[in-house]
Amino acid sequence: MPGWKYAFSLSREETKAATPPGTVRLIEHATTQQPNGKYVDRVAKYPVPTSDPADPLNWEPWRKMSCLGSVSLYAFVCNFISASITPALPIWNLSFPHDPRPFDDLIRFVALNVLLLGLGNIFWVPLANIFGRRPSLVFSSLILFVATACGAFISDFNRVLAIRALQGLGSSVSETVCVTIVGGIFFVDERGTKMAFFTASLASGSVVGGICGGYIAARLGWFAIFKINAALSGTAFLCAVFLVPETIYERDSPCLPMQRNLPRASRYFPRTPAPYLSLASLPSTMQMTLPSRFLGSITIDPVGPSLTWYQTSSSSDLSSSVPSSVSSSASPTPARRQSKRARSSRATVLTARYRKYTYLRSLTFGMYRGKVVHQFAKPWKTLRLPATWVVMLQYGGLVGSAAAISSIGPHILSLPPYEWGQNSGLLFVGALVGIICGAVYTSFLADQRLKQLAKKQDYGFAEPESRIPIMLPSLAIATGGLLVFGFCAQYPGPYEWIGLEFAYGMVAFALTQVPSIWFSYLIDSYAQLASDCFVMVCILRGIIPFAWTFFVGQWIENDGYLIPFGSFTVIMGVLSLLIVPLIWAGKRMRVATARYVVGNQ
Repeated sequence: MPGWKYAFSLSREETKAATPPGTVRLIEHATTQQPNGKYVDRVAKYPVPTSDPADPLNWEPWRKMSCLGSVSLYAFVCNFISASITPALPIWNLSFPHDPRPFDDLIRFVALNVLLLGLGNIFWVPLANIFGRRPSLVFSSLILFVATACGAFISDFNRVLAIRALQGLGSSVSETVCVTIVGGIFFVDERGTKMAFFTASLASGSVVGGICGGYIAARLGWFAIFKINAALSGTAFLCAVFLVPETIYERDSPCLPMQRNLPRASRYFPRTPAPYLSLASLPSTMQMTLPSRFLGSITIDPVGPSLTWYQTSSSSDLSSSVPSSVSSSASPTPARRQSKRARSSRATVLTARYRKYTYLRSLTFGMYRGKVVHQFAKPWKTLRLPATWVVMLQYGGLVGSAAAISSIGPHILSLPPYEWGQNSGLLFVGALVGIICGAVYTSFLADQRLKQLAKKQDYGFAEPESRIPIMLPSLAIATGGLLVFGFCAQYPGPYEWIGLEFAYGMVAFALTQVPSIWFSYLIDSYAQLASDCFVMVCILRGIIPFAWTFFVGQWIENDGYLIPFGSFTVIMGVLSLLIVPLIWAGKRMRVATARYVVGNQ
């Protein structure tokens, strides 16, 4: 298969026409005829669903939205639990005077939780690939609920530290398995908007938890944090059990290409419509054999059942049941020439092999895909993909920046000249505003830009790189926000809290948008390998915030605020520049690494 030398030797036109994993035909130019005889473009749905009602792409809208809402709630709760303890750290010494702890010790409640939230995916994602995503989500949310409920009765520092570690372990799948669940139930042209909603829920959990945690601990006591968090995690667990079906679906055979890779049709030379083939004219999609001259130009009957064509082995027992008019004729008999009775009987045969997808069936477990060693090794093999490194570093840097601000910010506002006390959690209001703005910005532009560029493309291809440039303003804003926070923290004054709020909002703006675009990019580019990419992303997402949170307190004590946050600014600026190679040559990189994607699904 082609490698790096081949990929970068392609001409611009050859690269544009190439179809590595991730490149799909989203726009079919001049293929739909209007009543006035004019041919117009048509938006195609990808991935192409099967006729099985259990296929997540075929689910009813209410089932898709309830699944999206459930995993978004779980992601919100996980981050709420992680962050709600941060503004309550100063209350520990008041609640437990017999066990006073310095701030450097208390910050471990945050650091260890963040670390396990990332490292836990080393186990959860391979288990999800083996036994299904639903069991991983259900059992991880159960661990989160049990650990949080136990924390309401524990006052020993080391035991609370262990509870925080278990909470991180139970929250791990919120940024891996949940992301692949969202990507698996929506089409390519819908993922940007839906992923923006999910990442907004993910990021807002930390913000709302930061606002509420201080008030809960100050007014209701330390243990109230765990009691309220137990109620939230219990609700998320029940939603996972009753509203999130299994989303792994094996589409056994590759779908036949819908059209040849022909350039865009002009208004003077419209594209000739491909041969018309009705689904109802064939006895079974799994028993179909087409002449080679039709493999590149098939038009699916828009009024027939929602079926997908697959090319299968031509065994004697199957091919014998295929009509000769299909296997040898150059022009299949149109469905309109057949009687209604014949079409009805054949349509019944087409759909008879699929069971009805009932609500009770959606709650079942029992998947086992095997290849245990292979599944546990797959995440590490994704390090051969350049995009994995870029997403790892950028997302880790953003989460580390937010973690450092959320850990230090409330402590700053509790000191003179501010002395906000239990109101120090109001620092997170600025972040909440940034999250809302980032979600609106992403949902408005992500899918719209994908469709616009596909329409302009000669072949109608949608490229995963289409969404990447809209991250440039967000990364610049987040990098500047770190520098603003360092200056305002270093030189406090009566109104510098406004700068602290604004700076946190700048970082939160990118923290909503950047992962939304990158998550969609990995799913679009690497399909089933995306969850394995997320493992590596979340490992670094756990290590960087852990390191920054664990050491930032001592660093600030020695050098003040400006030097540490100035260093974070430089690091984030360098990481932001990693976006440029993917904008410039992202498709060539996918061509070069296609053998790793195809061979490890």
